[in-house]
Amino acid sequence: MLSLIIGQVSHAQSIVNIIPKPQEITYGEGLFQFDQQTTISFKNCSVKDVNLFIKQLRQASHYPMMEKRQSSNTIEFILDKKLDLPSDEAYQLDVSAKKVTVKAKTTHGLFNASQSLRQLLPAAIETTNRAANESTWSIPAVAIKDYPRYHWRGYMKDVSRTFYTINTVKKYLDAMALYKMNIFHWHLTDDQGWRIEIKKYPKLTAENATVFHRTEKQPAERSGFYTQEQIKEVVQYAKERNITIVPEIDVPGHSWPTILAYPALGVNKNSYPNHIFPFVSSWGYWGNQFTPNTLDPTKEATYQFLDDVFTEIASLFPGSYIHFGGDEVRHDLWEKESHVKDFMKQHQIADVKALQSYFVQRVSAIIVQKGKKPIGWNDILADAKNLPKSTAIMSWLGEEAIKEATKDGFKAVATPASHLYFDITQADRNDGTMTDLAYPQINSLKRVYDFDPSNGLTTVEDQLVLGVQGNMWSAIAQDIKDMNVQNFPRLLAVAEIGWASKSKKDYAEFCRRLDANLPRLDSMGIDYYHTGGYIAGSWKSDDIKEEYSTLTFDVTKKIYDNGRAQAGFFFLEGKNFLEIDAVQLLQDGRVIDEDGHHALADKFRGTNKIKPFYYNFTVRDYNPNAKYEIKARVRGAGGVDSKGNFTFNLSPTLPFNKTEKR
Repeated sequence: MLSLIIGQVSHAQSIVNIIPKPQEITYGEGLFQFDQQTTISFKNCSVKDVNLFIKQLRQASHYPMMEKRQSSNTIEFILDKKLDLPSDEAYQLDVSAKKVTVKAKTTHGLFNASQSLRQLLPAAIETTNRAANESTWSIPAVAIKDYPRYHWRGYMKDVSRTFYTINTVKKYLDAMALYKMNIFHWHLTDDQGWRIEIKKYPKLTAENATVFHRTEKQPAERSGFYTQEQIKEVVQYAKERNITIVPEIDVPGHSWPTILAYPALGVNKNSYPNHIFPFVSSWGYWGNQFTPNTLDPTKEATYQFLDDVFTEIASLFPGSYIHFGGDEVRHDLWEKESHVKDFMKQHQIADVKALQSYFVQRVSAIIVQKGKKPIGWNDILADAKNLPKSTAIMSWLGEEAIKEATKDGFKAVATPASHLYFDITQADRNDGTMTDLAYPQINSLKRVYDFDPSNGLTTVEDQLVLGVQGNMWSAIAQDIKDMNVQNFPRLLAVAEIGWASKSKKDYAEFCRRLDANLPRLDSMGIDYYHTGGYIAGSWKSDDIKEEYSTLTFDVTKKIYDNGRAQAGFFFLEGKNFLEIDAVQLLQDGRVIDEDGHHALADKFRGTNKIKPFYYNFTVRDYNPNAKYEIKARVRGAGGVDSKGNFTFNLSPTLPFNKTEKR
């Protein structure tokens, strides 16, 4: 009998794979089975409060899920403001073989409960193209009491360095909702493009401020901007998914498009080149990644411009916070200008750090005047004693940045690059994935999961931590598939950091639940990182000669749709680099595309140049029955003592349609 009980509990636990981990779970016996007669009912609430879940279940299961109160074979949603729950986002979920009961104090809680139900159901719920009765629609008997550790459970998408359509943004909001993430930080402006329509300043969305220059040979979809109507559409879409959008207008640095559009706002007259370009081209134009101009902190015209911009931003985004950046400002540019020195002397501003604080105070006041709360990167703490406490801090410069903010009484969001930046390698810098902004660490899934925002904080300081956020900068990973592989599954670890109790976190147990969630991501058309990255082969000394010869790799399994393909040659060890003269993509022995540039597969993995050891192709007429090969003309440079990885990746033309099979 004991073995039977243990077996039943183990079976239930193997089915309950909710991410983030619920606070309390009690396992029951049996299953609640959905069928054609299953109904839904509501008390003090209505179907609109959980409409997304009900609509999704109806479409996937093909069951009518009629609204009808009955004693069994039903899901009952109850809104009870007197429930003894510690958070407005909390919920209770009770599942027996007879009935499902959902209780919460607020509609936010009901929504979170519906996403737990979504995860208890088969992964087939994530798609609508399955035949009726293909999946068994049941959930285990279980009682859950659940609530979040932090209110701010965020994800940041940078759409300046690479623009993404609202459909891509919506797909991410879908994934965030599933894992109970509730803050979408939208990085709308940076040096690589201004991405939001501001009606008072139409030049901000002119071609030279929103479209990568033709000489950069960037795919057209990587450029653009959102109209205000599109912004409103996304804001509403997020609201329906219990997600608040925090818009970011990054000032006074990272403002290249603004200065191109309105040169008088710049601190100097530098406007070369007179267009935007991808991040990796910065070194070619400027000698580094930082712009040679900033907004002028001494001009009243600058503050009038920002007042006008934030007026429109505030009207578009109903959330509490507006992010104004404030990071990586080149203060040396200010020190060179005589009019800035005169201004500082006139206003008794001691140094450029204090001038930055002056700017931050002015901008924070503007945002407060709009009825919003200001938030900026922790660079703005350079003159913390003069910074208004109403300004929240997004702590990115290491774990210590959280302590730095909270010890001085500032509210903070924990988002350290040391753990939660997703443009950083997650396993191996030689696996071909599009990573690496020259950070020293590897942000592995375990490193992400083990991060604790409260580490080293006093109780008082911990109370000032708003929450946690993962950030994705689109400087290197530009194609949607590459971006997805960088974000997933690490984003699920961030979701758990923000929700689960510190004492209940367990990495091995998280990985078990994660494995069960990967088919769900497959059903959603979301690619994610696998061990080995994009590695599709290798070379060693026996494979090459000192004179040019051909290296051949079978990439049939790596090609599964039309789209952009990329082959990479990563030198690992030996005395001799690999010299590459041209690379061809073949379909059944026939060349279908070729990249003829010359390159060296060497040890360089930095950011400050376009990596020449990547070769690019286009698959236009995919044939699932064909054999695909890469043929590379190569030689060992000065010898054949060489070993390396060959990588290959396809980014489908239609994103979120097909994922790479494993």
